[in-house]
Amino acid sequence: MPRVHLINMLLTIMLLMMGTLCARAQTLTVTLSANAVNFNLAAGSNNNPGSTSITATTVCNCVLRTVNVYAYFNNAASALTNAGNNIPSSAFQISNNGGAFQPLVNTEVFGGANAGIQLSNFFTFFPGFGSTHNDTMNFNIDLSAGTLPSLTPGIYSGTLNIRAQAP
Repeated sequence: MPRVHLINMLLTIMLLMMGTLCARAQTLTVTLSANAVNFNLAAGSNNNPGSTSITATTVCNCVLRTVNVYAYFNNAASALTNAGNNIPSSAFQISNNGGAFQPLVNTEVFGGANAGIQLSNFFTFFPGFGSTHNDTMNFNIDLSAGTLPSLTPGIYSGTLNIRAQAP
C-alpha cells in the first residue's frame, strides 16, 4: 500500500474517533464528601478552624476543555448570619489542597460581588484522561478584624456553593 494511502487512512480513522468522542454527551459534575462544617468561634480570634475538611470531586466527561472550580457565597456582607448579625465572606477562609488560607473576597463568574474564590482549574483531554480532579478544602473563620471581635454569640449559618465551569 503506498505511503500516501496509509497516511490518509490513518487520518480518516483519527477523525472518525474524534467525531465519535465529540458526538457523545459531555457532562460536568461536582460531588462533595460531606455537606456541613461546624466552627467553635472564639471572639476576636483569627483562628477558628472548621470541624472537618471537605473534598470536592469534579468529573468532566468533555473533550479538550479547561475546567474551573469555584467556591462562593451569594452575598459578601452576610455569608453567615444569625438574627441580623453577619459574618462576611472576607472573614471566611479556605485552604485548598494544603495551600495557605485565602478569604473569599473575589468577584467570580458565580456568586455575589467580592464573595468568592477560584479553587482550581485543570485541563481534560477526553473522558478518562485528566477528567477527574479533587479539591480538599479546610476552613477557618477570622474574627479579628472590624466589628467581628464583638460579634454576638450564637449559631451562624450560611451556604457555601461549590461550582465548576468548562467554558
